[in-house]
Amino acid sequence: MSKLADRLDALGRVAPAPMGFAPRTRVKPAATMLLLGSAPASHADKYADWRGVDALMLTGAEKLATKGSPSKALAEVIWGVSIGDIDFEGLDRLKEKGCDFVVPASDDHPATVLRDDDMGRGYEVDTMLSESVARALEFLPVDFLFLTPPKNLWPLKLSGLITLESTIGLVGSHFVLRVEKPPSSGDLEMVRNLPVDALLIDLTSTSESDLKKYRDCIDGLPPRKPRAGGGDHPDATMPQTGAPTGGHQHDHDDDDDWDDRAPSP
Repeated sequence: MSKLADRLDALGRVAPAPMGFAPRTRVKPAATMLLLGSAPASHADKYADWRGVDALMLTGAEKLATKGSPSKALAEVIWGVSIGDIDFEGLDRLKEKGCDFVVPASDDHPATVLRDDDMGRGYEVDTMLSESVARALEFLPVDFLFLTPPKNLWPLKLSGLITLESTIGLVGSHFVLRVEKPPSSGDLEMVRNLPVDALLIDLTSTSESDLKKYRDCIDGLPPRKPRAGGGDHPDATMPQTGAPTGGHQHDHDDDDDWDDRAPSP
């Protein structure tokens, strides 16, 4: 199972208090948002050591799917790749080297990239996402979506908030928002509550001081409030009429209903 997918699923959850007479320890507030960084695979050594990033997405990582060896620094971090053409053997090599998640660089690459192999899968979308594609994503083995927002998102305007919600509301999945500069704490809270589960920043154009601003802003967020309609993300997203519910939540209740309707022998 992907470590990144596990961490996204665990956002906002608080560990249960010990039962019985065990001493009560102070519980650390659960994270409500993650910070991801993208960087060239050729500079993995440099950026793997940057503190404050929860996971690293490497670009230009085709060599890692062949005979290249990953940086030793990557052994201490959650890392994945944004990659183009790749076959089953390439996916096997990535998994053996410790790759945690894979994101196809475009739709023009082989569909083998979505093979089910315990690595997490991401997919790139923008605010032009159509309802038909959103419905398809519910059934594909995709764990999280990388969303490119409109330009000049910050400071957040009402129009920008509505545009983001109109896209996020289409799919019951974890959303990772690409950003170019740190938001204010208020703007970040508004976006987090849509809900957006993580930010993705380009580490090559981010100073260490800005990285600290991102980290402090995320760590300072208050607990996420339940959305109207009940439930925590990703279940909170209300399904579209005629569309399936969240892609990871098909429990085949319809099969039980069919059994109830079947005539007795």
